[in-house]
Amino acid sequence: MSDARHEYVVNLHVHSKYSDGTGTMDQVISAASKHLDILLMNDHDTLAARENGYEGYYGDLLVLVGWEVSGPYNHYLVFNTDHTVKYRWNDPQAFIDDIHRIGGVGFVAHPHEKGSPLNEGGKVYTWQDWSVNGFDGLEIWNHSSAWKTRARTKASAVYHYFFRTWTLLGPEKETLQKWDELGQTRRLAGVAGSDAHAFGARLGPVPISIFQYEISFQALNTHLLLPKPLTGKVSEDRLSVIEGLVAGSSFCAHDRLHPARGFDFWLQNQGTRRAGQGEEIPLTSGDELAWQLPAKAVARLIHNGRLVLEQHGSGRYDANAPGVWRLEAYWPVRWFGLRPWIFSNPVYLREAG
Repeated sequence: MSDARHEYVVNLHVHSKYSDGTGTMDQVISAASKHLDILLMNDHDTLAARENGYEGYYGDLLVLVGWEVSGPYNHYLVFNTDHTVKYRWNDPQAFIDDIHRIGGVGFVAHPHEKGSPLNEGGKVYTWQDWSVNGFDGLEIWNHSSAWKTRARTKASAVYHYFFRTWTLLGPEKETLQKWDELGQTRRLAGVAGSDAHAFGARLGPVPISIFQYEISFQALNTHLLLPKPLTGKVSEDRLSVIEGLVAGSSFCAHDRLHPARGFDFWLQNQGTRRAGQGEEIPLTSGDELAWQLPAKAVARLIHNGRLVLEQHGSGRYDANAPGVWRLEAYWPVRWFGLRPWIFSNPVYLREAG
């Protein structure tokens, strides 16, 4: 068993009427209160939700407000700033540095999304410049992007909308490859984002909302694992949440497939030490990796991007080499096969030295 952790279900990358979402903040918060512990807003280029007093606790739900750097490319999810910054979308190193300079942190958003010909003519908002440094993490799994990739025709869009729970794609392979590659030299947190907008559409003569907020909040979430419980004080808890996300003390899960609370992945050594998700530690003799699944599913252990073990259920494995170690879990669904369910943050094992 892993050490006790305080687990919180987080949905981030959410848009309201303050940018291009269709819901008011009151509507978004009402939907989030039914399913989440923490809601992180990222309206485009604005902190209006904070300026209008929406950051804080709503019962047990903590609402925090960030923003999203926008443009034709290079979208960036920003947290922990009290104002936005002027930026040029085609100079990401400059805005990454400027955001850090004012105490903010940032995650590259939907870096390799494929888009849909039904949406903006197939326009995609990918990350273009991988020469940059200093960003705090990657949005490895984006709910909106994963669905749009499936929506190639109107018929396929309808099919994958109504069967969304069982047909949703996992993270883009290119994103996982980039994450594994970058992890060879530094820690880099991975998060899941809903990119929730609740866009309006029509099904024949019937107006519908594409992925209402409540649907999005039940799907792709980031489960945050904190060493101490939140206090109920917004300023303190904001810092704990941001620090946890940046540290990679979390995992990404499709909770609509099956609730993922209780998952963990860690390194242990005969009870003498433990390293959790997102931690970096030198490899020593006797180290083993362990994982705990909240329900029986297929676990795949990944080392430097390569599959080294596949088995059903929880387990452990001798950590026999340095590198980036992470776990993926797949939920079995009749007729649809194994569906992507959980993606851990890595444990980074380095050469002893």
